[in-house]
Amino acid sequence: MNRKLSVTTAAAVAAIAIAGCGGSSNDGTSGSKPDITIASKQFPESEIVTEAYKQALEAKGYKVTRKDLASSAIAMAALEKGDISMYPDYTTTLLTDILGDTNPPADVDAQVAGMKQGLAAKGVAVLNPAPFNNDNEVACTKSAVDKYKLTNLSSLGAASPHLVYSANPEHTTRKDGLPLLESAYGVKFKRVIKVAIALRYRPIEQKQADCVYAFGTDPQIATNKLIVLSDDKGKFQGAPYQGIPVVSQSVLDTAPADFAQTINAVSAALTSDAVRGMNAAVTLDKQDPEDVAGDFLKNAGLN
Repeated sequence: MNRKLSVTTAAAVAAIAIAGCGGSSNDGTSGSKPDITIASKQFPESEIVTEAYKQALEAKGYKVTRKDLASSAIAMAALEKGDISMYPDYTTTLLTDILGDTNPPADVDAQVAGMKQGLAAKGVAVLNPAPFNNDNEVACTKSAVDKYKLTNLSSLGAASPHLVYSANPEHTTRKDGLPLLESAYGVKFKRVIKVAIALRYRPIEQKQADCVYAFGTDPQIATNKLIVLSDDKGKFQGAPYQGIPVVSQSVLDTAPADFAQTINAVSAALTSDAVRGMNAAVTLDKQDPEDVAGDFLKNAGLN
């Protein structure tokens, strides 16, 4: 897998996205810029994306503070209370974990329309979704796949009493996580190792687990030579997890137009290739998320 930062496509997309965001007197960029507090969840991808939004806003003259929060539920509560201004999340996560939708649509436009309606009562809005899709996956070692003839999630259900699974605690309780694997595919693992979200692959690397809760943009799938099981029923991977910025409505109402324009331009450049490349730079090459995000923005023409 190419671990170099993938920005060529991102730069082209970003150039189109910001073409209409010039500094004319009619673009709404004049006026007071509110201080912004942006939160990330505690795993590399969220930290990278958050840092990209932060640095892009700072380049436009905003004073931005960054916080780390543990989950979508905690971030949403902080947003509703006014403790933060925005945070990046995922479309299906918002629908299922925050709004309680048990059957989210597979179409992103329909997803966004539904969440806008549901979040409005909370004083919360969303801006444009990013192109990258961080969908749910289960990845297993080749030895487990060969021994138990694993091909899809239904076959995982049959073999699961013999297997150890690595996942973050939030996944084990969320409706679209392990409970869904159990109800839809009959999964009942011999043991579940609960670790911090950024450490999900460590039990695999230490040969303590057979399968791991994976994200579509994880570079560790390739580096650990894991095999992603197909979703034969289309339930676990049925809806996309596209990145999307979640913003306080009051911030949108008071900030100049360049606030939303800047966030949307960054989102447009966050392709799956770009995000996967940045994830590899941080998780595999041990680069700092701040530096990786800064390089991404520079190459995409966004700072």
